[in-house]
Amino acid sequence: MRSQKFKRLIIRYLSPVIYCLLLSFWLLTTSAMANQQDLMGNIKQAIVKELRNTISEDIEITGLRVLEGKDALENLEGYKISAVVMNGYVGRNNVNFIVGLIDKRLNRKNIAVDVSYDVLNEVFITFRSLSKGTILSADDFYAIKQKASKIPANAVLNRNDIQGKILKANIGQGVIIRADHLTDNVSIKRGQKVEVVVEGNSVVISTHGVLRSDAIIGGAARVLCDISKKEVSGILISPNTVRVKI
Repeated sequence: MRSQKFKRLIIRYLSPVIYCLLLSFWLLTTSAMANQQDLMGNIKQAIVKELRNTISEDIEITGLRVLEGKDALENLEGYKISAVVMNGYVGRNNVNFIVGLIDKRLNRKNIAVDVSYDVLNEVFITFRSLSKGTILSADDFYAIKQKASKIPANAVLNRNDIQGKILKANIGQGVIIRADHLTDNVSIKRGQKVEVVVEGNSVVISTHGVLRSDAIIGGAARVLCDISKKEVSGILISPNTVRVKI
């Protein structure tokens, strides 16, 4: 009987102590993990800032891992970042950093970090299906930002390289515009049937005719009109349209 009472007393008085010890251990572990996560978040932000200063404003980290100094991350309470130094490229869009840490007592630690990143570039997408010979304007396309690693070869990255250019072939809606889609001029051969749009001060007349000679889109063109059998001169604005102003 005395033995059972003694056991109950031990359980009664030791249980709160054990509970407090377990709670303290859990709080310390949770606090350490939180400090480590906060510091790693700060390291990531500092590296992003450095990459934006040295490579591009439009940059995105796709991977980050500690190469050396993992043991230093186990006891980082009170440590702050003192320096972030690029330590060389190790592949395409892959670079190493040395991160310096310091606490209030001026104790220092270094960790080596491997960072993978991607740069965001503007590419240009067609608003609608466009036909061969179209002279491209700002209304024909829009810009989106895309990871450089996902951009197709020869995609045009500057809108000034698109506006005013001429399509060499038909392309559909939602297509990324590439350099091989474009040209500065397209030659239309003699004998091509065209629509002739005659524009006056307050009237527009449309008729049809045939090119009398080879012509370049955006350049001068001579057309023999079907009905009048007269030759007129104008500007070839598309592979099948000549604008004549009177």
